[in-house]
Amino acid sequence: MSLGESIPREEGQMPMRWGMVLGLTAGIGLFALLVAGHDGARILDLLDGMGWGLAAVVAVRAAILVLCGRGWAELLSSFEPPSLRVFVTLRWLREAINVLLPVAQIGGDLMGARLLTFWKVPGGMAGASILVDVLLRATAQLLFVLLGVAVLLPRASATAPAAWAEMALPAMGLGLAGFYLAQRHGLFRLVERLLDWVGTRWPQVALGGQLHLDDGLTAIYRCRGAVWRAFCWHFAAWLLGVAEIWIGLLCLGQPPSLIAALVLESLGQAVRSASFPVPGALGVQEGGFVVVGAIFGLGPEAALALSLLKRVPDLVLGLPGLLALNLLESRRPITTP
Repeated sequence: MSLGESIPREEGQMPMRWGMVLGLTAGIGLFALLVAGHDGARILDLLDGMGWGLAAVVAVRAAILVLCGRGWAELLSSFEPPSLRVFVTLRWLREAINVLLPVAQIGGDLMGARLLTFWKVPGGMAGASILVDVLLRATAQLLFVLLGVAVLLPRASATAPAAWAEMALPAMGLGLAGFYLAQRHGLFRLVERLLDWVGTRWPQVALGGQLHLDDGLTAIYRCRGAVWRAFCWHFAAWLLGVAEIWIGLLCLGQPPSLIAALVLESLGQAVRSASFPVPGALGVQEGGFVVVGAIFGLGPEAALALSLLKRVPDLVLGLPGLLALNLLESRRPITTP
């Protein structure tokens, strides 16, 4: 039985809400305006001329997923977890869902918790590991963006990207602090109720009743060394992402500046995270690359080609990930809690 057949359409599939439809429409419109306002043929020529860079960027993205999977695995290293291969595979599937499906960048994480229970990890512990993993990855991203801003400000302190970053970073920090306090002070009992409701609407992410997320969170945070190591793996993953931009600049015939690659990657990822209502940050990511790229003398066509290069691994790794998800689910019949 396939994934599509195992869930009644009217009850099991998460509906694409109007907000997602509007976000996708706006993203497509912005992307079309950006391409129409510049030399589309030139953009495609630049992308086509990258040659070996396309495969290299896919390889870098695969390595990033391995680092992220390792960070997730660290959180459960004291609780007889599955093998690292399982965490890396599920991290790949999480990314495929978040990048290619209209789930506001959270559906893949919920699905990841569900899939982890296939390897006999209790639902509460699986859900807790996802919550901590998301927090650590976001915190590592905040530090990564701070690094990019610190490099950018001396060069372009009066630019729009710098001003945006100065306003957005405090809000990001407060949001992460609130997320951490919620995990540490029992507020996720309410989340359990929400997950129960989501599970009735979308059985793919159902983790079962009586999750005891609080107990799982307490157990994970008790292992401070594991939490710290997980954070370090995630920060290393963000740093490795700079290589994607560096490779792209090299293939475009631009000076492969490490500083430019760091700023473009850090602010580009920040823009992508902030634009979660738009599936895949379509159009928004491209606009961000055009604005930030101009600071380093990157023309709009080259900036757009660089942004499209970042989307190649999304498709090359994401589409097989969705197929693998369907295969995995078809072998594990879904039951509602």
